[in-house]
Amino acid sequence: MVVTPKTLAPYIGDRPPTLEELDRELGKTAAEHPATCTLREIGRSREGRPMTMLTMPGGPSHVLVIGAPHPNEPIGLAVIPALARYLAEHPQAREEVSWHLAGCADPDGVAANQDWWATTWPPTLEDYHRGLYRPVAAAQPEWTFPAPAFGATLPETRALMRVIDDVRPALTVSLHGSDSGGVWAMASRAEPALPQGMADLAARYGLRVEETPSDCIGLPSFGAGAYLLAPPAVTETDGPHGGGDDREWEPAGSSSAHYTARHGGLGLFPEVPMWASAPTRLSPQKSIGILKDARCVLGDLITEHAAASDEETVFLASAKEIRSITPLMIRQIRENPEAGRDQDLVLLVPARAAGMLLRHGDQLLAAAPDCERLQALRAKTEAVLLSWCHRAERALRPQPMPLARTAGYQAEMVLAMAGLHPAASTGTPGPEARDDR
Repeated sequence: MVVTPKTLAPYIGDRPPTLEELDRELGKTAAEHPATCTLREIGRSREGRPMTMLTMPGGPSHVLVIGAPHPNEPIGLAVIPALARYLAEHPQAREEVSWHLAGCADPDGVAANQDWWATTWPPTLEDYHRGLYRPVAAAQPEWTFPAPAFGATLPETRALMRVIDDVRPALTVSLHGSDSGGVWAMASRAEPALPQGMADLAARYGLRVEETPSDCIGLPSFGAGAYLLAPPAVTETDGPHGGGDDREWEPAGSSSAHYTARHGGLGLFPEVPMWASAPTRLSPQKSIGILKDARCVLGDLITEHAAASDEETVFLASAKEIRSITPLMIRQIRENPEAGRDQDLVLLVPARAAGMLLRHGDQLLAAAPDCERLQALRAKTEAVLLSWCHRAERALRPQPMPLARTAGYQAEMVLAMAGLHPAASTGTPGPEARDDR
């Protein structure tokens, strides 16, 4: 069957679902197709929320799709129920593939985010940054799979590990998203058909391919917008790029893609943006200046927040970690000035930290609403956030896109890649371990 944007559009909602809505949609599909679908709990989150997976047995090739690997990236949450309904109603899509749809990798993180897409979709940059929560790397189920230098796996990660060990998927697709720009992908190995397939799908959905996304600067590319994931660290060390307050951000462990590769499957992160945006015009020198200034401003704000209260909320911890991304970005731009120019994240990463500092302040004020010191600090933090959001809006001119385009693209990417039978791929393997990132 030929799949087109019009084919998938009826299955996609107007906004991403909340956790409750996602569970309800998957339960409805399972109830309406009992001979085709099995819905089961695969684990529980750290706060006790259920993790569910819808399985549709079919052909010999197994495909695992994971929603919300990062909880501030909700488009994948719209993809999961859309795929569930489409696959249940189209048996030909199951002739060669058995499907496993894990609804949400990080239920606790989504619970801390979902208000901004449940109430303000499509969000403005300000809405998004006021409401987002991005956990620290060690609290991200996607990045706490075991690695030579990391063993502190989370309950959510262990649930996904059990699924991968049991199913041994030929393909695992973790539904990542970006803020702005175009579509791109990272994979555990070079899949020759991916770059052209991504370009064709992007054109059909009115999206552009992001040839050098900030997250991929310095990574090997096997085609426009297609990159090999860096292997996980082999030793636990401060690394060659700073320590203490100057230490650069690093992932905690490995990912679902790396873990899938252990069994010979292909792990894929197809990225899709929330907003269409204008091309950024930022020279390497200007980018470095913006990041240096943001690092100083954030450092001062974090110090003031720490002095105002001994409470270390998850939002403060995340703001500190996001600040540690700025020296990494500065080094990458210096080492790769052409790839590092015109990057949206130069403007957006600082706003993420400011937004979570604001949420930290709000949490403290909820317990002490009459504290004048906290009130003044909140106002100061909010002013920084608004300034950075307005700067990004002027530069990027973000325009919301309907989910039929973004979630539709990602859903069709899953279907297209599943048809390649990646377990039999002769693609070039990615590196197994890393010691320099």
